[in-house]
Amino acid sequence: MSNVGYPQTGLTADDFYSKAFKEDDASKRRHLFADARQSNLCTYQIYVLAAEVEEHWDTDVNRIEAMLSRGVKVFRNPAGQGAHCPKVSKNCWQQQAVEAEKRGHRKTAALLKKVIDKEL
Repeated sequence: MSNVGYPQTGLTADDFYSKAFKEDDASKRRHLFADARQSNLCTYQIYVLAAEVEEHWDTDVNRIEAMLSRGVKVFRNPAGQGAHCPKVSKNCWQQQAVEAEKRGHRKTAALLKKVIDKEL
């Protein structure tokens, strides 16, 4: 996860994860996710971390799937937010699904695999 050449200010991915995991207010979690996305423009993993947080808070699977789908789309053909970032391969996303499962987030892992199959 390298952002060489792009300054990171604001909320790091790790800070986002630890704060959002403890935040029971969904609107505050969404705000943290927005801050984290803007602070970590080339960090595609932030979408997986956000999905894991939402899984932890028993968010509807459709919302989690939409979040993951957006992340895959942003980094599939970088434009807009990901315009200055390298394209993220299917293998990288699959590895994120494996890592999510290892962290105990089976729902996120399964939804990410579904999104990968559909989008890539």
